[in-house]
Amino acid sequence: MQRKWVLAILVASSLLAQAPPPTLAQAPAQLPVTEPKPAEAKPEAPAAPKLQEPSTAVVKTPQAIAFDQLRPSQRKLAYTLNRAALSAHELGYYRSHPKVIEVRDSLDALVVAKLEIPDKAQTAVLAAEAYLSRLRAVHGLYDAEGKKLLLKGTWKDLQAAARAAAKTGRKDLEPRLLKLKGLLFDPKVDAAAPSWAEPEVPAKGKKAKTMKAPKAPEGFATQKATTALWVKRAQAWIENTTQETEVKGEKKTRRLPDPVQTKALNDLLAWLDKEDLDLLRDPGFGWLDLRRLGGVPGAGLLARVADITASKPPEGAAAELVLLPTLEPVLAESKFSKGDEKRSVLAEVKQGPAPTSLVEQMAAFEKLGHSRDIEAK
Repeated sequence: MQRKWVLAILVASSLLAQAPPPTLAQAPAQLPVTEPKPAEAKPEAPAAPKLQEPSTAVVKTPQAIAFDQLRPSQRKLAYTLNRAALSAHELGYYRSHPKVIEVRDSLDALVVAKLEIPDKAQTAVLAAEAYLSRLRAVHGLYDAEGKKLLLKGTWKDLQAAARAAAKTGRKDLEPRLLKLKGLLFDPKVDAAAPSWAEPEVPAKGKKAKTMKAPKAPEGFATQKATTALWVKRAQAWIENTTQETEVKGEKKTRRLPDPVQTKALNDLLAWLDKEDLDLLRDPGFGWLDLRRLGGVPGAGLLARVADITASKPPEGAAAELVLLPTLEPVLAESKFSKGDEKRSVLAEVKQGPAPTSLVEQMAAFEKLGHSRDIEAK
């Protein structure tokens, strides 16, 4: 029987990590669970074994397994799947608009220079921060109703802030923002999200202008390859399960990679290997969004592979972004390093606290989502 318990452990461990520790006010409420009833109380203190019976009799659920109790291979699988989910989230941005990453990065650069920008130009910086928060909340340049996001304020304000930022060394910021001026301020420019579908051929006899086929966004192929890389790395940590196999005509039991997870990751790689425009047109592409993948994005991505590859679109409104615990990799020198050539490998994964804000979290996620490196401290 194909087992899926590894996925359940990954989900459970992250959920447990997100649960806040009990406060002092909560502790007294737990005491009656182990205390004897008043009628059964004795003058002397009850024996220790009787106090422990209620807790030892409880069967542990997957939710009770802490992340650090997972085996090293399970933690590494959780980490690589999580990185695949972050990369897929970045890939998912491109479907909203070909220039969505350019918009985000340009406004981010302005916000980073905030402290160097004079107070009289801060209005545009505050507007940029608000715009970026909405962009990340809806995973693109259009809201749930298909209405384009517009930057508050005027181009003059934004230009003044960009020129102030240029004095700190960001001289390319104004020309970058100038190219995006219409997209940011004019409601008529790309008023609706782009359609990646092949344009219809004009009927015979009509002089209708033939529409050009869309082109995949710049950077899409690179991001797709990064996502595929993390999926491949996750394959190395698939859990081995006991399976019956045939060896020279005889049925034998062997420890082999879990067939359910193996198939899921192979199917996801095959799906990512499609042509860029075929992917953008696929309804299953809508799952590449952290809001859709739940509180454990890596496990959520693995669980949704069947829907993604079957071109089944998500249903209902996407949930809000939430704060997630961090997974911190630990690197070690590979034992296969030769001579002066040192090679680092993933030796361990630890779970750290969640960021203090969504702004901090998404900034970290975006960096990890585009990176092919194991970002160890």
